[in-house]
Amino acid sequence: MYPAARNRFVAGLAFAGLTVAATASPARAETTEPQVTPAEGGALPFTNAELEQALLARILTPPDATGALRTQIERAGPDAVRVQVGARSRVVALAGRSGAAAARVVALVIAELVSAAPDSSAIDAPSARHATPIPPVAEPTTSLATSRRRTAATRLCLTGGVAKGIGDDELFAGTVDVDLVLPIAGGRLRLAPSVGLAMTPTTNGGTFDEVSFLGAAVRVLGGATLGPFDLLAGPVLSPYTIGGTTPHDGVLFGGELVARAAAPLAKRLWLVAGARVDGYADRARVHWADGRAYATPRVSVAIDVGLAWSWTS
Repeated sequence: MYPAARNRFVAGLAFAGLTVAATASPARAETTEPQVTPAEGGALPFTNAELEQALLARILTPPDATGALRTQIERAGPDAVRVQVGARSRVVALAGRSGAAAARVVALVIAELVSAAPDSSAIDAPSARHATPIPPVAEPTTSLATSRRRTAATRLCLTGGVAKGIGDDELFAGTVDVDLVLPIAGGRLRLAPSVGLAMTPTTNGGTFDEVSFLGAAVRVLGGATLGPFDLLAGPVLSPYTIGGTTPHDGVLFGGELVARAAAPLAKRLWLVAGARVDGYADRARVHWADGRAYATPRVSVAIDVGLAWSWTS
């Protein structure tokens, strides 16, 4: 069989298989347009008529359903479909195509799978060596694969903001934090060692109520990444220094909860914004002669923004 005739036969066989798989009965296939229904209910980026025209463009006479293979098409991602012919299947990247352009790519893959299937090789085995090569179709980089790579990325976050305890004696403090967010086993779980600084500049300078605060934070956080969101929690150790008329040093111990969102700015650069809630088991309190006081927070809330750099190992 000549190559051109064989290609017409193979494409006709593919179209016949599609018709048999998609219609309710052989009699209905003769009177109505075959319907392609995704196996999992997602809409295809082309109509059944467009796929039929793409297949008919490769044959000169209507196909014969004798020996046809079952053909099924389903969604495999936002920009890809899975084509199955008999026991063979292929995930096809559409690269933004839709309509007739997408149907032509799918028709080409159907013809390739039919020609490669064991059942079809038995039909036309003598001329198999004369088959016209079909250009390879690139496997897609689906959104699922992209999502997995993002999920497995390591992220270094540098943020700054402002923090305030919920009590009246607790002053505003500026904050700077560095978090290294590490994936665990390539999944959504995260380990995030973190350090930070909180500083309240000198207030009431030159009076009996003069006070300043400088505290560090060392944290070991853990949690999960859900899309663009990180949710982390863990213990925090905070050595501090209170300056002014009543200086004092000490260490606070507590826990921290972090909720943060990220938006991409470039391939590896992200804009991040979030909130931190710290709760401490102990606190330091300074009293002055006029009855006023300053205290380190029992519960503190911080809002911060910054940048993150991500990479995959």
